[in-house]
Amino acid sequence: MSWIGMTDHQRSFFNPAGLGEPALAKTAGASPPNDILATGTMMVETQFIATPDNEQAVLRYHRVKDWVRELAVTLTANGRLRVAFRQGGAGFEATLDFPAPERDTKMWVYYSWNGPERWGRLAVKLVDTGQFHVIRIHAPLPMPMLDALTIMRNGRATQLAPETAFVAISDAVEPVGLSAGVATGTPVETPSGAVRVEKLRLGDHVMTATSGAQPIRWISRRTVPALGAFRPVRLRAPYFGLTEDILIAPDHRIRVDGADTEYMLGADEVLLEARRLLGSRVIAEETGMKTVTYHHVLLDRHECLLHDTLWSESLYVGQIAADRHRLNATALAQMPASAVPTHRGFARYRPSDVEARSLAAVLHR
Repeated sequence: MSWIGMTDHQRSFFNPAGLGEPALAKTAGASPPNDILATGTMMVETQFIATPDNEQAVLRYHRVKDWVRELAVTLTANGRLRVAFRQGGAGFEATLDFPAPERDTKMWVYYSWNGPERWGRLAVKLVDTGQFHVIRIHAPLPMPMLDALTIMRNGRATQLAPETAFVAISDAVEPVGLSAGVATGTPVETPSGAVRVEKLRLGDHVMTATSGAQPIRWISRRTVPALGAFRPVRLRAPYFGLTEDILIAPDHRIRVDGADTEYMLGADEVLLEARRLLGSRVIAEETGMKTVTYHHVLLDRHECLLHDTLWSESLYVGQIAADRHRLNATALAQMPASAVPTHRGFARYRPSDVEARSLAAVLHR
């Protein structure tokens, strides 16, 4: 299991057995709503619109049946995330301070808890820049299953802000930070031919654009809600010379080359986020999925990998190995810090936001 519920302003899903799994059979005398999610994560995608005069209410939940239950997730203009929880006579509050982003910045907010071990964390990730901030918290309140269900129903007890794209709940402490990668089923070229990314193993070699065959140091695997900025995008064949469609995360960078990149940016090849091409014939959002599983291949250096005829980036980790606390919050948490490489630069030129928008406008023609 992992993600058990999600809701946006149009749809809601909830299944304690896991989204996409058969629903649990109802047993006489059983009362699933009284169960407790001993471990879990509540994730919210929203836009930062807090002002000095107005605290931003990302999510509010209030229910008084049986006993008072309240949850508030708020943001302030100076960059403070606050999560406050009340269950009857028990209360919990935690805050995370982070550099305040520009107004309308898209962000992911995470509240995670591990009840049996009495720890949790708060995290914020800025979607466009990839920057993330995380703190460990002590003795967070686990979420009752009934509260999770009621929040996902998004009814009168829940106030979901207009700028909030979705809320999702998992029964696990979910990783944060780092980019997501390519979806299950994506081919990756190796010295012995193409292999689906989920079939690759540590130590296998993959072909790179500039360094030949390189050994895999780690493969991250994350299942996430297929909503908002996580919703996969489909690169359509025969564009880029593809013989089959490929699903990748919107923030995954693909290699783009040609006269336009040389003329506009002075570089014959650049790494462009796939989402920049939305609106063109080349790419489209994939709808109809509840969750999607992404994989990302980590190499000693940041490189470009070949998927059919498309080159795209390997996992970029920068210098995160120097911060064990941040590393532990990511999908690389199980990897020894001493084995995590340091990436001092990108494999190709990475355009600024303005440059990327200008290049995408030309490529859309």
